Amino acid sequence: MRTIIFALLFSQQLLAAGHFKILQINDVYKFEGLENGATGGLARIRTLRKQLERDGTPVLVLHAGDLLYPSVMSKYLAARPMIETLNVLDGDAAAFDSRLIITLGNHEFEKDDPLFLLGRLAQSDFRWVSSNTWYCRAAGSCMETFATRVPATVRDTIVIDAGGVLVGIFGLTVDTPGTWFRIDHKNKSDRFAATRAAIDKLKKDGAKVIVGLTHEDMSDDLDLAASFPDIDLIVGGHDHLYQEKQVGHAWVAKADADARSAIVWDVTVPDSGAVSSNPVKVMIDATIEKDAAVDATVQQWLAALAKQLGPNDTIGMTKNLLEGVEPAVRGHETALGNLLTDVARDWMKADVGLLNGGAIRINDNIPPGPIRKYDMEGVFYYPGTLVDFELTGQQLLDMLRNGVSRVDAGDGRFLQVSGIKFTYRGGPPFTVDAKDVFVKGAPLDLAKKYKVATVQYIYENGAGDGFTLFEKATRPPLLHPIDAKANDHRAATEKTIAALPGKMVTTAVEGRIVKGE
Repeated sequence: MRTIIFALLFSQQLLAAGHFKILQINDVYKFEGLENGATGGLARIRTLRKQLERDGTPVLVLHAGDLLYPSVMSKYLAARPMIETLNVLDGDAAAFDSRLIITLGNHEFEKDDPLFLLGRLAQSDFRWVSSNTWYCRAAGSCMETFATRVPATVRDTIVIDAGGVLVGIFGLTVDTPGTWFRIDHKNKSDRFAATRAAIDKLKKDGAKVIVGLTHEDMSDDLDLAASFPDIDLIVGGHDHLYQEKQVGHAWVAKADADARSAIVWDVTVPDSGAVSSNPVKVMIDATIEKDAAVDATVQQWLAALAKQLGPNDTIGMTKNLLEGVEPAVRGHETALGNLLTDVARDWMKADVGLLNGGAIRINDNIPPGPIRKYDMEGVFYYPGTLVDFELTGQQLLDMLRNGVSRVDAGDGRFLQVSGIKFTYRGGPPFTVDAKDVFVKGAPLDLAKKYKVATVQYIYENGAGDGFTLFEKATRPPLLHPIDAKANDHRAATEKTIAALPGKMVTTAVEGRIVKGE
């Protein structure tokens, strides 16, 4: 990561035909912030926006998707709180915010009922841009763009005047399965066709700067930048971890999820030659004050959630920090991951417990002290049923290898483990050698069969995350029938905590997963 003095963004004297800034966030599910509000949060993003606008430079606020779901707030209040909070990000609840633009993330399509998404799009006092998504009136009849369906707030492409510079923005969303929508992304040819059509339209409409506002893997973003030199910068999301890389004259950048960080782009547009963009990572922490008006909206919705869920009862205590933020559970061993996989292994009387980091949805840390009801709501946002089956040592090794293959990108396939210790090396992609794996203290035996406990989601859907073992035709048979009542992961965890002396969780990080040289 390049070291840049953030203050220079405000003091540079720019001699160019055009100059504007972009404030980028992506994958923001908890608008109230993390760690009891100590970091992140849209109230701090509002303050940063005001600071950037102070010198009169035009500031575009671009959100690279994933905001409606998943979060406990959205689960119980139908994602209305997120939209209403974004509606005051310009400081005026009654005004339309023409400089806030968002693309659709895969989690925007989480609900089977399209009215959830269509309603939130219509409720927005800002614009959405999507160049590769289609609304389906019926199965196989996907002829409407979302801009046609919700014309007041959605566009296929957007051209915006940023201080005399016409900036063209197109939006791309990663492939997502569903019945009431279609996303042209799975095949590279479809993705590139949508991109080419969008860029051509933006140029026809007079855009001098082309911005890709994307929600896809970093590898796809880099491919996009290399294949379309007319793109000047890519504001990306989906990967959840801060990344930036230059391809030709264009930079590609992604911020940390949940506004743990934001990216500020300083863009200059010369009369001739390439556009210059300068992305700078900014940590969104307690050094940035919360905007009072936005925070008031946040607090109103937190109160509404409490009314919906009832008292936030204490169910136990933890001696150590239980890390649940996505960079942790998708990147390294955590005490929370150890607790959840220990419960799975013990409950199912297995040799090994496994849980993909993407299944742990709290995206927050539980500090030493009380473990509360709302913490469990976040951890188990998706209901999880424990299942068990047998794997050979070779199959188990293949799972570990796939789990760490994209650890640098914060991918949800990363596995938290119990009953096993291993070291991974190399990368990217990273891998695991058999000699570096130990099960219950003994070296991994590739031919031996081990009893493995995990959640039903991995068993039935893990192939989508590269766990090819779980393709429908090759899944290992279950040792016990699926029983959502008897083997509910949340209930098993809460019963396990209740049975501990003093209801005290002492689980710690203990070297189950090690990154080698």
